[in-house]
Amino acid sequence: MLLKLDSVKNKQYKRFLEHIFYIIIVLVLIPAFLYFEICVVLPAIVEQWSLAFFCHLVCATFLLQNIIGNMIYGMFTNTSIKGKKLESSSNEGWTLCSVCECLRPPRAWHCATCDICILKRDHHCTFFACCVGYYNHRYFMLFTFYIFIAMVYSLYYNIKFAALFISWNNGLVLLRFICPLASIVIDFGDESLYIFLLVINVIVGLFTGFLSFYHFNNIIKGRIVSETSAYTDDFIHNKGWKLNMIEVFGDKWYMTWISPFILSRLPGNGITWFIENKSK
Repeated sequence: MLLKLDSVKNKQYKRFLEHIFYIIIVLVLIPAFLYFEICVVLPAIVEQWSLAFFCHLVCATFLLQNIIGNMIYGMFTNTSIKGKKLESSSNEGWTLCSVCECLRPPRAWHCATCDICILKRDHHCTFFACCVGYYNHRYFMLFTFYIFIAMVYSLYYNIKFAALFISWNNGLVLLRFICPLASIVIDFGDESLYIFLLVINVIVGLFTGFLSFYHFNNIIKGRIVSETSAYTDDFIHNKGWKLNMIEVFGDKWYMTWISPFILSRLPGNGITWFIENKSK
């Protein structure tokens, strides 16, 4: 019993540290990257305080509030069975969780890291330090999508900016792109720093682009990650692309991309699932 309590405390402590770590990323690294783009890169590419400059400021503000807003909502939205009244007119599809010692509804699974069952559990997000489930799936999708957009947006200007400082030097500059971190350690300078940031820009853009495409493809087909291998054209939870979008983004699914603060009510509760009889 004591070992079980210690294990629970250790997991809670680990999750607390993860939350602190990623909140620091939000409050320090993201604003630092924004500062670099606005105060260093942009004035070198666009005339400062011109109309184009202010347009870029507006775009950067829009992206920043969506990235940080969706991340914070995603981290602190409870999507577990904790505090939920687990009742249904039918127990079909319900399973027993030996850890939580309770019956869990369909599509709910136990997360070893969060140490609780998650409603419509898609996956555990390391960056959120919690699971992506029924109530925070929207925020995860828009978080990754807007990071991808920000990376693509900034990449164009970062390439133009880096081109002002990078010299060919008989092809040795290619080594800086292949080993950017080693380049900073061995020969720290503006050129090494700009190449390092450019490589990070590309890596983050490719990674978040893949995540956005993969998970959005799952959403429009009405499935979660654990259901990918079992998916068929007549999948029982596939209600058509529009209803599948509403299931994740809510009744105002067409407006949620504007801001994480827009209220968009989900059609269900993550506990009871209406399954249409497709054989009719």
